[in-house]
Amino acid sequence: MTSLVERGVLTAEQAGIVRDELGIAATAEQRRGPIAEIVGYLGGALILTGAVVLVASSWDQLTETARTTLLGLITLGLLTAGLLAAGRHAPLYTLVTTARLRVASMLLALASVTTAITIGLATPDPVNEAEFALAGGAGLVVAAASYILLPSVAGLLATTGLLVFTVLNTIGTITDLDELTAGIGLFGCGALLTVLALARLLRTRLTGIAVGLALALAGTQTPLGEDEWRPLAYIATFVLGIGCLVLYRWVHTWIVLVAGVVAVSLAAPEAVWDLTDGAVGGAAVLLIAGVVLLIASAIGFRLHRTTGDVATPDDATRDEQGATRAQEGATRAGQSATRDDGAQPAVSEAETETHPPGGSS
Repeated sequence: MTSLVERGVLTAEQAGIVRDELGIAATAEQRRGPIAEIVGYLGGALILTGAVVLVASSWDQLTETARTTLLGLITLGLLTAGLLAAGRHAPLYTLVTTARLRVASMLLALASVTTAITIGLATPDPVNEAEFALAGGAGLVVAAASYILLPSVAGLLATTGLLVFTVLNTIGTITDLDELTAGIGLFGCGALLTVLALARLLRTRLTGIAVGLALALAGTQTPLGEDEWRPLAYIATFVLGIGCLVLYRWVHTWIVLVAGVVAVSLAAPEAVWDLTDGAVGGAAVLLIAGVVLLIASAIGFRLHRTTGDVATPDDATRDEQGATRAQEGATRAGQSATRDDGAQPAVSEAETETHPPGGSS
């Protein structure tokens, strides 16, 4: 059963259902799973912490070549450990569901970060935005490849962080990185991540939507730091909120609904404060924010009532597949019980009526 889960044939939940139906006890390996997973996480954290302490304590004594070599060896060790933990049966682009694969994905995510640091150290001082973008891009390639091999939340977060780092430094190479350009970069990263998640190109779909919308919201809020771009900030935030509320009619997940309510609730008091040039006091702004929040919440509840009772095609497909698997499991259990009792399968009344003993219909 464990090998079927590791190869992606069954999920961990399906394997548990099959075990319960057939009365199969958990193996010693499965009982050791949580302990082994915790040990794996601690091992990876200790490796990274030890590397940081070692480099920090002897940074001044090490040459640039020695620093790069040391971090390169650490990166190679993390990659090797991650691939060995994944095993040769690592399910390509199948969501990680076992403790062993989660540890492997965490090690590969750490390797992508140390890859970026290693490339950054390999470049001569002083390091500019272009070299930072190159280092981030190298780490991004490793993180993206690791996520394709073992899709997990850790891999998605590492990929997202390196994507933002690379994009912002690339923008800084092309033009001045101010509040507006940084906001555009953050919004672009968030929009890309959200679209990939909605198109089901990301296996960690809900996490992808949540992180993508959070980045998009941060991107719309970033231009608030400059007075000339302040109207653009709250207008873009309001448009993002309305877009999320509209999107909720087709994407029935609470993440989209919460993002829409939060965005609208932020944009309204910001607009009032800017249009009145700060004449409205803090208490009034809080009051306005509360009223807008209640209105947005009421709209959200109304959308939830109108869409919550409608099953999406994906839900119907999953229910149908679950019913089919349950029926197949019951059939196999009946056949197994028949073989154990040594008796022939019972013939239903319908079959007896359709096919009488004489062979005539």
